[in-house]
Amino acid sequence: MIAIECRDVTVQYGHRVALWGVTCQLPAGRLIAIVGPNGAGKSTLLRAMVGLVRLSRGEIRLFGQAPEKVRRRVSYMPQRETVDWDFPLTVFDVVLMGCYGELRLGARPRREHYERAQRALELVGMEHHAQRLLSELSGGQQQRVFLARALAQQAELYLMDEPLAGVDAATEQVVLHVLEELRRQGKTVVVVHHDLSTIAERFDWVVLLNLRLVACGAVPEVLTMANLHGAYGGRLQMLSDVAQVLEQRRQRLRHG
Repeated sequence: MIAIECRDVTVQYGHRVALWGVTCQLPAGRLIAIVGPNGAGKSTLLRAMVGLVRLSRGEIRLFGQAPEKVRRRVSYMPQRETVDWDFPLTVFDVVLMGCYGELRLGARPRREHYERAQRALELVGMEHHAQRLLSELSGGQQQRVFLARALAQQAELYLMDEPLAGVDAATEQVVLHVLEELRRQGKTVVVVHHDLSTIAERFDWVVLLNLRLVACGAVPEVLTMANLHGAYGGRLQMLSDVAQVLEQRRQRLRHG
């Protein structure tokens, strides 16, 4: 099943082109990375998928429908830098907001929603911080809270903009574990990410961008030296490191 289909997706901010003619299909039930150099349009593509960016040309379909028709099936986790962390909400309040899409206007959350929010906090190791204010948390803790909010929504498609950026090692492991658990449950997870070595080891599918689509497909097919050169140019040491990780992955698969 195709979870996301992009057809000739083009986005412009004034006279600046952020994406140009991107066409790709992303399968359901996979852990998918969007990668490319700085300014390649990765976050723009993710925001377009969730309907937050107006397309200059083209079309995006989620599960075969327009994004606005499947909002309840989609969970979006923005970059941490775009959030006002001084807003006076507790950790639990923020996570509970993940359930609000199910409520009628003016309705109060039910017991099942409170229990779901509590379970989500436990999954990311933040249950003991439930009554703290967001502004009191470290960057890694804030990222865990936003991840818990996404989990509380119980979506089918998760769109996450750099959930691993600038976090501590413990939070990185929590996030990676949650991503793999979502894949195990059959969810579709699309992540904007920078670390190509992590992608080579842990992800199934890759969208490689540099304003235009460079390549899209299974990790070993996309993260080739030719494609990476096409996207990143001459950063040879990085390309060599990725090639080494991919070869190690192939050897593990070959030997069971």
